[in-house]
Amino acid sequence: MAVLLIGTGNSGSALLNSVSERGAKKNPKIAINPKVAPKQLRKKDQYTLTDKGFFRSGSDIAGRQEFKDAAESASVMDSYDAVLLELLNDKIEGVDAAIIFLGLGGATGSGIATIVARALNDLGIPILITGVLPAPGGADMSAQYRNASYTIDKLKKYTDAFILIDNKRIAYADNIESTYPQYNQYAAAVVSDILSGSDQKTSTASSISVRDVIASLSLRGGGFSVFGRASILSKDLLHYFVPVGGHNAIDVATLVGVAVEKLSMDVDTRAARKSTALLRVPSWYMKKENAIDTGSIERFQQENSSDGSRLGISLTKRSLVTLTLIFTFACSDLPRLREIEDEMP
Repeated sequence: MAVLLIGTGNSGSALLNSVSERGAKKNPKIAINPKVAPKQLRKKDQYTLTDKGFFRSGSDIAGRQEFKDAAESASVMDSYDAVLLELLNDKIEGVDAAIIFLGLGGATGSGIATIVARALNDLGIPILITGVLPAPGGADMSAQYRNASYTIDKLKKYTDAFILIDNKRIAYADNIESTYPQYNQYAAAVVSDILSGSDQKTSTASSISVRDVIASLSLRGGGFSVFGRASILSKDLLHYFVPVGGHNAIDVATLVGVAVEKLSMDVDTRAARKSTALLRVPSWYMKKENAIDTGSIERFQQENSSDGSRLGISLTKRSLVTLTLIFTFACSDLPRLREIEDEMP
């Protein structure tokens, strides 16, 4: 089944573009208010919201495109709710679920995302939010935190499934903006793993569809998830270029350890309520029994999830084995979210 991919604002549209670079061609896509036109999206799938209207790319755009905060952009988007519903109705045929990408601290994309989520909910489409939290520091930190808190509170009305990418993890960089493309590519690889479970070319009987991933990440009152991803060559360097033979035994402990080191937010995994593991392997590993010690992955999940865990396995044509671990927490389990909420008046 196809998945509708929507990027709102500049950060969300940039992340959607990175996801599109990795494939996802059969999935319908929409970008709303990108500052830079996403190269991987067709012009007719790009839209601009201003205080004067909701415009398709190529139209004569009038009005102000910048908004003072998320509440203002949500109010403007709400004015064009009927137009948005018509657009989404054209996109959801054969769609099983939707993923919305956004920068949670932004004034524009955050507000737009809340109205998009409401419209999708009205249409009966399950939603996964993939949101980027603002880094601490800077003159506008309080404003960004208020936008993030406002947006999360509104989005929780329409979904319990959030994947969080915390820019605090890259705040050490001298020029944080220079690290965004690489960070987006990392997040896009995880989204590609999530999409693989709904793709007929890569899914297996053991895969988890996107709709089921959303259910796995959901908690009543909002499930907030973080991810880590690791990969390892499935062949030695000689056989990496030779299509026959040479498959390696997979060091599962190393995969798990690296994935945990690369989590998208600083967390204590022992506080996780749920865990979801997405393993992608060349087809050879599906044919040979016990080729990968999946039991060790499942035991690790059980030790780091009090309310349940799931493991899904999909295929890849690359000579790599990749493991994505997603840990789901309640809001009260995440000090970072409490820190952001404390900024609300």
